[in-house]
Amino acid sequence: MRIVTVLGAGLLAASSAAMANGLDFQLGNNTAQLEFYTGSSALGYSGGEVGFGGFVNSRHDVIGNASVKVEGLAAGQTPLSFGLGVKAYAGSIDKPNVNVGAIALGGLVKYTIPYRMPMAVVLEGYYAPNITTFGQGKSLSDLSLDYQIEVTPGATAYVGYRVLQANLKNYGEYKLDNALHVGIRLHF
Repeated sequence: MRIVTVLGAGLLAASSAAMANGLDFQLGNNTAQLEFYTGSSALGYSGGEVGFGGFVNSRHDVIGNASVKVEGLAAGQTPLSFGLGVKAYAGSIDKPNVNVGAIALGGLVKYTIPYRMPMAVVLEGYYAPNITTFGQGKSLSDLSLDYQIEVTPGATAYVGYRVLQANLKNYGEYKLDNALHVGIRLHF
């Protein structure tokens, strides 16, 4: 079953690559995440971003995700921007061998540092309560804080910290990720 899940996520990612406007690849010491994203105009709406991706850790936990989010500048001349989104998660946690699914609401706050080389600090988080968490999950939360540097107009590098955890029925809190990571985001 786990092989089917991984292959399914890989096929979804590969089919998404054809319409992708970008690729985000993130590595931690024991984690990896790959996400393809495109503008929401593919769905008939402009101004947003649609993403498809997958996460895996060294404990053989596999989580796929799909998201839709919008981001915009705050009113006036400010370096702040805000975003809101919806993110769906589905996957398998190896030990205690349970499946989890969730539909989470979230958002982001981005502070752009005024400098010749564009830099930013981004806080992004999503939360799914019990009512929108399925399988053996009671809730799911995903929170990250990143420092980004735009290396070229088509590539952004970042370093950050992420906490991805699920509250499981009969098992309590289970951390899928709770560590530093580095990543690159390529824009096509």
